Amino acid sequence: MIISGPSDYRRAAKRRIPRFLFDYLDGGAVTESTMRGNVEALQAIPLRQRVLQGGGTPQLETEVLGSRWQMPVALAPVGATGMYARRGEVQAARAAEKAGIPYTLSTVSVCSIEEVAKGAGGEQWSQLYVLKDRGFMQNALERAWAAGMKTLVFTVD
Repeated sequence: MIISGPSDYRRAAKRRIPRFLFDYLDGGAVTESTMRGNVEALQAIPLRQRVLQGGGTPQLETEVLGSRWQMPVALAPVGATGMYARRGEVQAARAAEKAGIPYTLSTVSVCSIEEVAKGAGGEQWSQLYVLKDRGFMQNALERAWAAGMKTLVFTVD
């Protein structure tokens, strides 16, 4: 399969990973109405090809939250990344470090906070997905702070 557009990545993933993992990644919450709306909104944006429209090399570097990023993008938390690739969270953190952008470790990661922090440098953030187990959340926050993750991505549904 030749990847020539964003939807090709979805088809390639569907062919490669087990169905329950694909469904988790591909789905949205409850009725998936927000997800469908996001897809529709992106599809409504016309992209024009502008070949050889000189202007020099694009400069994507920016400063966000007091940190210098190579581009205005951060890797969002993806639950159970380690199920998709061996040590997936560490691999993703290393990729973000190489790209010069932050990586956000999911609350429901396969790799531990400490393993990810030790396995990759760069700016690492920690997601806190609100759970009923307050002791778990406090422990996760303390461990993330001790590992050097000073930015908290707070997630609620």
